[in-house]
Amino acid sequence: MPTFLIVTAVVAVALMARFYVALLRVHAGRAKSVVEGMLPQRLVTRRLIRQIHRENGR
Repeated sequence: MPTFLIVTAVVAVALMARFYVALLRVHAGRAKSVVEGMLPQRLVTRRLIRQIHRENGR
């Protein structure tokens, strides 16, 4: 039982930290939403590069 509580607490802290980082990214203007802020930066960068290529006709 105590192991379950420890694991649950660690998972909760990890998710809260990711959410906090996502909020900071939104506040800094690096993400449009918290969900986008929680994505790894390389995925966000890849999406932006594709959007730029689409807009420039490549």
